[in-house]
Amino acid sequence: MDYISAKMAAEKWGISPVLVRKHCREHRISGAVFREGVWLIPEEAERPKPSVNTWIHPEVPPLAEKLVRQKSKKGPHDLYDFVQIELTYASCRLASNRLTRDQVETIFRKGKVRESFEPMKVSDLVEAMNHCVCVNYILDHVGRPLSQRMILHLHYMLMFGTVDQRRQRVTPGTYRAKGVTRQDRSLIPAETISDKLKTLIEDYEAQAEIGRTEILDFHVRFERIMPFEDGNGRIGRLILFKECLRHDVMPFIIGDKYRSEYLEGIKKWDKDRMALLQVVAAAQERFERAVRMCKLGEYRLPEFMNQYDEEDEDNE
Repeated sequence: MDYISAKMAAEKWGISPVLVRKHCREHRISGAVFREGVWLIPEEAERPKPSVNTWIHPEVPPLAEKLVRQKSKKGPHDLYDFVQIELTYASCRLASNRLTRDQVETIFRKGKVRESFEPMKVSDLVEAMNHCVCVNYILDHVGRPLSQRMILHLHYMLMFGTVDQRRQRVTPGTYRAKGVTRQDRSLIPAETISDKLKTLIEDYEAQAEIGRTEILDFHVRFERIMPFEDGNGRIGRLILFKECLRHDVMPFIIGDKYRSEYLEGIKKWDKDRMALLQVVAAAQERFERAVRMCKLGEYRLPEFMNQYDEEDEDNE
């Protein structure tokens, strides 16, 4: 059987790729399969008949709409809570934050910290709380185009009140002032950061179709600019998550045990895009399982949580 992409099906049927993927998720296209993070549709498949509930605003795809709706309501909500806890835990862990997942969950749900067998850094606590605020911000602005103002505000919220700010190692919401050397490369001069980001955002937003590859390309180029003294990876991953929601691409969360593959994929992007695409495709499949489990109210089952747990005991 021959398959076509969601974009090709959209052109064939005269509808948007967002709507095609929505039909796939709702099992309204016979034979459609989800492989390596993308929907594949049988070439001979027919367009689903219109129904009363098929329309959705193009800037707010179904998954984004659900998260925004759950965020606005009081009380626990499986998917929104899961995203807050897992995205904060995983992204901060990649940035060498030592809080456990249980501690991040307690911070998010109760504003408290569980006891630890090792000393906890003040910045780890502050940055975890700030990251939760950043997740709310990207959900509040999920349908909006990217801008430097948005990126600077994200950084301000992430780094405000941290020890590094008090010690004047970083200025929240401000681009770095130096062009320092980092291991295998030299960073671009500080005075060119704003112009580089302006060009990057304009090139990205000008694309007629934005999918997984285009979002990842933006992420790689953003990380190479490294606009801030600290927090570049976390800001980049927040933007990644937002843009996946905005463009109806299955989001993903990179756990700490995939750190080396993720960083290697970024490094090899220009020569071998499959290295990063494979890591992301696997992460998308994990996140899609999370979405299904959250619908069933089973996302807290131990066998499910193990897929996002990078085995804290090995790191203590």
